[in-house]
Amino acid sequence: MQPATHKKIVFGAIGCSGALGVLMVASMLMVKHTGVAPPPEELPLSPVTAAAALDSLATYDIQALFAPPDAPFVLVPSSDRMIARWRSDRSRFAIQFLDTAPPDSWQARSWREAGAAVVIESLPAGAPYPDSEPIGRAILAAARVQLESGDPARARDAVALALQRARHFEERPDVLMVVAGLHLERDALEMLARDSLLAGGAAARALAKASLLAMDRRLGEVRSVRALIAAAGVSAASVPTLAAWARDSSMPLAIRDEMIRAIGFGWVLDPPEVTYGLDTARAASIRTLAAVAWPPALAQTLQEATLGRPNMVTRLRISISYRTKRMLDL
Repeated sequence: MQPATHKKIVFGAIGCSGALGVLMVASMLMVKHTGVAPPPEELPLSPVTAAAALDSLATYDIQALFAPPDAPFVLVPSSDRMIARWRSDRSRFAIQFLDTAPPDSWQARSWREAGAAVVIESLPAGAPYPDSEPIGRAILAAARVQLESGDPARARDAVALALQRARHFEERPDVLMVVAGLHLERDALEMLARDSLLAGGAAARALAKASLLAMDRRLGEVRSVRALIAAAGVSAASVPTLAAWARDSSMPLAIRDEMIRAIGFGWVLDPPEVTYGLDTARAASIRTLAAVAWPPALAQTLQEATLGRPNMVTRLRISISYRTKRMLDL
């Protein structure tokens, strides 16, 4: 090899390493400013911790955890035709929850800018609903703008619309979407718990405070359950138990979906299976699940998880995809 060629290879490798480092730092900064929460602390992954995760999962009343609370804070829009829509003359915002920011801070200004870009109104009978609606936190920002402009009734309508959006997410057959809905509902409850005018009186504010405490506990437990399922799915020895729970139709769809993912993709976090292929216990559990009649959403997840013998490129794609989703906690 010519010396010049060798130098080019060395300098090229150094340049690639530097570019990779810059990309990693940039991605960390992007995550920091997007409002995506850091992931819950993952358990160290091993057969022992997988067995411990199964034991911990057995202590949760998962059906109750995913059921609506006994005495939720009830807030409904003043009209069945009440909607939130983006203003056509304003920029659309994707924003994190900033209602608690100091009033004169740039965060508070950003929050109010997002709220000013949203219209809360009642559609006339027969008028079509908008094709695109604002994200939930933009609707909460609109509630703040409406309240400060002297229209508490319209502000309560905005919070009620955001709560409807949150409950819709909580019914999705995907734990990540459930967590997103719970976070949005928690943000709405925090606004109500801090403002009697927005809540509709002192009694309503007190109920919102109690609901907020319950929501914080519920959100933490759902996140823990999600982390435990992933930890259990790492060990092939724990997979048959997860498969039996996934077949239980009394379990929430989102939990069954997460268990199927842990069964089908848990090998990504198990070094022996990454090196030598699926463990026989995992492969047998996947075959057992494939013989079950599933609801459409879960059938789609199972189809993704039963790829047979993926080639190296497909295995790499699956590994990146599963690890990326494990890192997200909206």
